[in-house]
Amino acid sequence: MENNKITDDIKTEVLKHSDTNGNEYYIEHFEATLQVSEIDSSEKYKVACEPCKKYSKNLACPPYSPTLSGYIKDCRTAKVICDRIPLEQFPEIITEDRYNTAFRKVRGLLTDELLHYRKKGHIVAGSGTCLACEQCAIELGKNKCKHPSKRIYSLESMGVNVVSLTEKAFGFKLEWSGCDSAADFVSAVGAVFCK
Repeated sequence: MENNKITDDIKTEVLKHSDTNGNEYYIEHFEATLQVSEIDSSEKYKVACEPCKKYSKNLACPPYSPTLSGYIKDCRTAKVICDRIPLEQFPEIITEDRYNTAFRKVRGLLTDELLHYRKKGHIVAGSGTCLACEQCAIELGKNKCKHPSKRIYSLESMGVNVVSLTEKAFGFKLEWSGCDSAADFVSAVGAVFCK
């Protein structure tokens, strides 16, 4: 495994999680601290959000989301967090739905952790579209978030190259499912920013 990050301090653990139906899952949890200057972010990466069905329909998504530098202000370090789950834990679910089911599991855990850090006064960023509200205020013709304390911008919505970030922080590549390949793991990546 090639590791090109500056620090070798990666915290890893396997978490056992039970959902509301009593199903148990094992989730890999990774944490590493990077300097904000090591994070590859640019307005050009926000373009990757355009094909998403939530583009311009969620106040936490482009074109409404801020840039990373504008959002985190003078924070200097970031605790990067990745929750990763093997898709093999969902054999009863048809292939097309496996990814979404797995992503909902890891993203839910990541969101809970990020909201815990936010309550302690930290700036946080998560993964995927904000789901704080069933229907975003922008879809109702309003331009102000109804629950700003629950809104979580995703790293990608602020122009972070999450593929590069994961490789730099943890030394592994994010996996994608497509026409000619299937992922073995689904990941949710977030960060906690500190001054």
